[in-house]
Amino acid sequence: MELDEQDPNPEGELILRVIAHPRFTNALGDIYAGWLLDQMDQAAAQIAMKASGGRCATVSLDNVDFVAPVPVGSEVSLYGELEDIGRSSMQIRIEVWITEQGAESYKSTETRFVFVAIDANGRIRQVPGHH
Repeated sequence: MELDEQDPNPEGELILRVIAHPRFTNALGDIYAGWLLDQMDQAAAQIAMKASGGRCATVSLDNVDFVAPVPVGSEVSLYGELEDIGRSSMQIRIEVWITEQGAESYKSTETRFVFVAIDANGRIRQVPGHH
């Protein structure tokens, strides 16, 4: 994945900001990727639920390249935007930015999620306003 070094600013709206707590580390003290993916999925889900006015399910996500480790104690900011919306699906881009104490923020990773709107029974439903 090519991270755009020319654009040092996050794109999209700040959806979630969390601290990379030591309890999210592996045995060697590094923040594990599964925790970061969980945060990314939560951020994308918030956008999908807002856009569809209800329940949603993750269908897929693009390749995720973790180009920079997440240091323990750093601030993890997740930015997202709704890129595309279909009859029942939504494509959402999520960027992860890391801020260490007293240092410049940098982009750690980004990916695109696809969500579908679902009803109370878990069946795919139409996104309101989209035919």
